[in-house]
Amino acid sequence: MIANTLMERFKSGENISTEVRTEIVDSWNRCEKMKVDIGAGRGSVISADDLKKCLEGKKELLSIARPVMEDIFEIIMKTSYSVVLTDENSVLIDIIINKDIEEIHENLNFMKGTLWDEKNVGTNAIGTCLAMDKPIQIIGEEHYCISHHQWTCSAAPIHDTKGRIIGCLDLSGRAEDVHTHTYGIVVTAAKNIEKQLAILESYRLMDVALDSILNGLMIIDTDLKIQRINSKISELFQMDEKDILELDMDQVMKDVDIVNNIFINKHKFRFTDITLEIGHKKIECFLDITPIIFNDKVMGAVLVIRETKQVRKEINKVAGFRANYTFDKIITKNSKMIELINTAKKISKTNCSVLIEGESGTGKELFAQSIHNESHRKNGPFIAINCAAIPKELVESELFGYENGSFTGALKGGMPGKFELANGGTLFLDEIGEIPLEFQPKLLRVLDDNKVLRIGGSYERELDVRIIAATNRNLLDEMSKIAFRQDLYFRLNVINLRLLPLKRRKEDIIELGRYFLMFLNQENSGTNKEFSHLFEEKLLDYDWKGNVRELKNIVQRAYYLSVGVIIDNIELLSKNHYQTALNEETEAESFKEIEKNSIEHALLANKGNAVKAAEDLSISKATIYRKIKAYAINVHGI
Repeated sequence: MIANTLMERFKSGENISTEVRTEIVDSWNRCEKMKVDIGAGRGSVISADDLKKCLEGKKELLSIARPVMEDIFEIIMKTSYSVVLTDENSVLIDIIINKDIEEIHENLNFMKGTLWDEKNVGTNAIGTCLAMDKPIQIIGEEHYCISHHQWTCSAAPIHDTKGRIIGCLDLSGRAEDVHTHTYGIVVTAAKNIEKQLAILESYRLMDVALDSILNGLMIIDTDLKIQRINSKISELFQMDEKDILELDMDQVMKDVDIVNNIFINKHKFRFTDITLEIGHKKIECFLDITPIIFNDKVMGAVLVIRETKQVRKEINKVAGFRANYTFDKIITKNSKMIELINTAKKISKTNCSVLIEGESGTGKELFAQSIHNESHRKNGPFIAINCAAIPKELVESELFGYENGSFTGALKGGMPGKFELANGGTLFLDEIGEIPLEFQPKLLRVLDDNKVLRIGGSYERELDVRIIAATNRNLLDEMSKIAFRQDLYFRLNVINLRLLPLKRRKEDIIELGRYFLMFLNQENSGTNKEFSHLFEEKLLDYDWKGNVRELKNIVQRAYYLSVGVIIDNIELLSKNHYQTALNEETEAESFKEIEKNSIEHALLANKGNAVKAAEDLSISKATIYRKIKAYAINVHGI
């Protein structure tokens, strides 16, 4: 026979791709690799327990598919076809057998509870369809096993709403009765089952959603009239229920084509960043819209609405946008540092912008996180961004966000910026001195107005964000070089915290070193290493140009490079071990010193003009003259 000849040629390694469909050749190759016996072909029976579990897990599929199978059988019952339903593993879980071919079913063990994948029975519509994840019709001698050559079968996969295979619908009959219509019938029926499963899922989701107290829920009819809402909607819209029921939803959701997308195409849509307009109010939210379908007709839709800031709060927690450090984790015995911590605790209770200055490695972000955790914003997000790490051309989109289609490469649907993500919390702008000069006026405007306009946006979004900035640069020098704007400097420098370099807090060196050593011993259970006296002496003598970060690095290296339990590898502490060139910093200041320092900076920037300095500091002329006198500031000497 021709097919046998083709099979023989295939087994001999000859290329038969021009005579046999690619899908069939691919399946034969898989069967060869699995060493399927072409003389076999009987379905493998699974255990009764496994079948019971399988049927229990497919209750929804069985309930929806059975009426469809019966409808198909009613149409084809005068032919030699049977209708079969399987799970995703090729196990037959339901079957309507045509009496004319019942004997063939029994001979091939083509019965409920048998396995019909390629590994067990070779190329067949069920197993091959599921292996390829697409519909297929297999005729006679295209089957791998000889015992199937009298059969023709057409199968199509069934997917859930996430596109995962959950089963397969199959029509099997005598090869001489093959017809292309059977392929079309099975494909259409499988799609119908998928749609009905989606409807069932949407009803289940609706039931769950209606019981939720976290989400705003609204049901509308096909005339876009609101039929029902829950109490959360009134809270989100800040309106009474009777007023909400009278809203024109076509205007509220004017950017969403509900009629075509939901009511006509019966699609479920999700918007992760949408603005609902109610008069002059704009409500930023996440929106899910699911059609309500009865007798294959859309009766309306259920809207699940979640406030953007609530969703982002949850996302920020999962994504790690939170502060982990608190003031009690700052290790110090230095009186100036203790005074600085107490000052930072006081200012934590305010909403003032804070500028933290200090050499690299002195713990600027540790202070920023501690301020956040000490403030009333501690349950809000803490978003940290390194300004030096953002490419110049992306600074604006990174901080302010952008709307859908605002520029080439923009993500579909747009993207909120770091300011929006930090809403209700703290935005930490590390390395603020690296912000491009041309972007600084835009940043200043946002800080002054507490509003942000996305790139490509048409309206400004309200912000409630506390700004903490940090720098290891001398911003006054940057201002003199016209590399940093004076007005931005004073807007950020409402409160100034200047951190001490480690070499100016010698009493903390051994304390910090032992602290890092303790954690290393804990991480390496069973080990309890100690510093030698000489090693500690060298720690005290070292320059620490990399500050606490360098100390931690040295302790780690010494720990892992030491052979015994006593750490004494003092060569790591040679004067030339690190050649970090960082500027000298002044000692930390008390709260009064901070105020005095701010006034002196303002006077310096304005060449001694007290009136202009007062304007920059947003204080009255009377106040600045009183402070100049109280702090004995020599205006003429500036």
